[in-house]
Amino acid sequence: MAPLQYDPHEHIISEAWLELDESERMELVRRYHRRQRIRLPNETIHATIHVIVENQVALGDAFPAKAVLLRLMKEGLDRHEAIHAIGSVLSEELFVLMKAQNAQRDPKADYVEKLKSLTAESWRKLAS
Repeated sequence: MAPLQYDPHEHIISEAWLELDESERMELVRRYHRRQRIRLPNETIHATIHVIVENQVALGDAFPAKAVLLRLMKEGLDRHEAIHAIGSVLSEELFVLMKAQNAQRDPKADYVEKLKSLTAESWRKLAS
């Protein structure tokens, strides 16, 4: 059964999450932020980043996002903050890709390397 609500503070049920259509995932994330009355400069971009990170986490051991999320939580971030920390790395990599100045780079390898070096402390410095 697919989840009816999304809460970034709670771990997702990977199978149920991945069964949802992308638009359903986006709407669940939007609804969470609306319920919490969190005002966002761009709700669609914010929800998109949440969904991409949650998709990566749902891949489990097939991609390092879940391990990074759990490590960041052990370092003191709550799950929502950890999603945002991973999302900040994702956003930075997307920006670099859109500029496409370095066609020789391996975007996935660069992203994974940056995820592995991400710490709660480094993200807190960036976020403040």
